[in-house]
Amino acid sequence: MPQRSPPSPFLPRFHPILCWLYTSLCYPQSMSDPPAYAAPKAIRVVAPAGPVAVDDLERGVEILRRRGFTVRVSPHVGERLGYLAGADEDRLNDLQAALDDPSADVVWFARGGYGTTRLLPRLSREGLVRHPKTLAGFSDATALFAWAQDVPGVRRLYAPSVQELAREGVCDMDSLWAALEGRDVQIPAEGTPDEPAGPFPVAGGCLTLLSVSVGTPWEPDVSGCWLFLEDVGEPLYRIDRMMTHLQQAGWFGRAAGLLLGGFTGMGEGGSPSQAAHRARQLLGSHKPLLTGLPVGHLKGKRALPLGCPATWDGSALIVAGAGTLVPET
Repeated sequence: MPQRSPPSPFLPRFHPILCWLYTSLCYPQSMSDPPAYAAPKAIRVVAPAGPVAVDDLERGVEILRRRGFTVRVSPHVGERLGYLAGADEDRLNDLQAALDDPSADVVWFARGGYGTTRLLPRLSREGLVRHPKTLAGFSDATALFAWAQDVPGVRRLYAPSVQELAREGVCDMDSLWAALEGRDVQIPAEGTPDEPAGPFPVAGGCLTLLSVSVGTPWEPDVSGCWLFLEDVGEPLYRIDRMMTHLQQAGWFGRAAGLLLGGFTGMGEGGSPSQAAHRARQLLGSHKPLLTGLPVGHLKGKRALPLGCPATWDGSALIVAGAGTLVPET
């Protein structure tokens, strides 16, 4: 196995332009302009986090194949070791092989859960730099999205996991296909102010994963971005604590605005409106705050492309297609 080199611990804290210069010097092959976006055809399914519901996964894979994709499921996807989909070494090897695969257009999470963060220090970016691709998934995929945010040409799609695709009512498939094919995506929301805002690139993901990324080499740079947050199974006081952590770490100050997706399973005494109220307190009154985005751990979820410019038009968030990807390099 080739030696793996961790990313520079300083890179994510710098402005995206400096990240581009760093990447250009370290990876000369990435200096040329990326080719025009082409809709993906080949998918590698990985499970670097929690154990997979195999029957649901098979049905999800079948949906992708009927759509015309070539799908390859990584060797250890069906394994289980407690709350993980197998041993760290096996999950790492599957994920690294998928990222390095020159024939794969998409690396797609079979499910979320927990476990990807354990693998990040040992992952190599070299194959992904040579063969950029789309990374798809949500929840624990947030960790991989943060790790890859500064790799040129990589597209990150906050989208249903493969094992969810065949579950009735879980996914808005039109939104998913549009995002995969590089078309614009429209996501309903409620927001203040009512007047348009943006375009700003979208960053973020699962609140828990973002909170624990602070201080790590792959802490995302959210400067000038819509910061998207969602989570599941967290009571209001913990959501408050994590949002306060991000605000005190400077994230809310650097972000251009805030997007709140699903906050489900909060337990008795908690509601998404209370989470939104706390977010407004932390964000201040001068920046846009959009709430109720159907993205994350909920039914009818939409796909949200990260890194693409998005505009609030007063009634919906319009995310530009992949052809207008904002380099986060």
